[in-house]
Amino acid sequence: MNFKKSYVVTKKARKYIGVVNLDRKMYLLYFRYKENKRENSHDKVSLYAKQLAADSFSLVSDSIELIAPFKMTSNYYRGNFAVSPDRSKVLVYDYEEEGDIDDVNGLTNEITLRVFDSTFKLLWKRNVNLSPNGGAKRTVAIKKLRVNNNGEVAILTDIFRDQRTYTSKKITADPTLFFVGKESNNFALFKPNMGEYLFNQSNFTFDAVGNILWFGFYSNQKYYQQRGVFFIKINKERTKVLVKKRHEFTPEQIAQLLNKKKVNEKAEGRSYKLIHWRLTKKGGLALSAEQQPASSYNFRSNDILALRFDAEGEIQWFQHIYKHGEQPIRQKVFLSHYMFSKGDDTYLLFNKGLYSDGYATAVKINAEGERLTRKFYTYEKQQELFCPLLSFPLKGDKAFLCFQDHFFSNYRFALLDFDLLFKEKK
Repeated sequence: MNFKKSYVVTKKARKYIGVVNLDRKMYLLYFRYKENKRENSHDKVSLYAKQLAADSFSLVSDSIELIAPFKMTSNYYRGNFAVSPDRSKVLVYDYEEEGDIDDVNGLTNEITLRVFDSTFKLLWKRNVNLSPNGGAKRTVAIKKLRVNNNGEVAILTDIFRDQRTYTSKKITADPTLFFVGKESNNFALFKPNMGEYLFNQSNFTFDAVGNILWFGFYSNQKYYQQRGVFFIKINKERTKVLVKKRHEFTPEQIAQLLNKKKVNEKAEGRSYKLIHWRLTKKGGLALSAEQQPASSYNFRSNDILALRFDAEGEIQWFQHIYKHGEQPIRQKVFLSHYMFSKGDDTYLLFNKGLYSDGYATAVKINAEGERLTRKFYTYEKQQELFCPLLSFPLKGDKAFLCFQDHFFSNYRFALLDFDLLFKEKK
């Protein structure tokens, strides 16, 4: 592992939302704003892209304006970005959700979409209303957005029936995909018959040929529990469902998720949040989820659930990995995990603890579900900690890693060679 350079974090009023890698150029996307304490609002809210120098990862001086400055009318403003599979298109979206219902995020009928090319030239912009009846009552919860290679946007939502809540023990929402393009008549929705289950923690993506893969968890009892997983494949023309599979976890798998030796027939996994997914080279995908704690302060962030589907939606392997660490709320990012695929192998990276007896570890899982574990960084001298959600794979055998200190004031970048890390010991 080779460290590149140390930097001091700026104290400007910015909110960083991620690094995007386009056409051999990397950009940091960030919101900028000015707090208006008198009106309890934010002025001059805007979004910019700033290029990262290829040799030093330092920021260049000029920024590219993606969203022009405006006055925020709601403190529940949300925005993010997505990149097409071939990295030729960038979607930037934002909305104001007026978040006044507990446990329901992204509740809004209207969303603004902007699609750029790889040089951040604006191709089209639209404000769309997703409400089925176009009414004023907010019935749509925004979940995930993607953009395909042609610049068409897909939006995963929940459309609520009567109650706008996820705390009920009955089904309250129907998962629905919207498709939006440049022209005003390019607007459609897709809602397959998925059965009467409580679907939660779902996501979707485009595969290599443009088909849509839709996957996630479901429950028989509550929205925050997992009885099993589902996998749906829709053809790129959106005219038919190619694959529709639902897999109930075995009693042995449920026991692993609950950290028990034996469970009753109605038991389900609890509070696993879908964190990562990666396409496999044969048309399937691997996904990982992490158990979320019941309390906000000083809890243990526990288990990782990882599994892999083949192209027909069958489960190739199921892995349950235990990790832990005392986690003050502001250090949450340190206790998450990162996942990526290379060939037939899947890698998981995470921290085992945060203090002097802790360390960062990597797990390699092959196509048969066999796994190896390697330690790659220790915290004996209390240096910067591994930050999984700010790391990503590079071409070849290396990954770009980010390390930050406990106070978010300093960070370092590193390159990790996985072939060397998992090379057989003689």
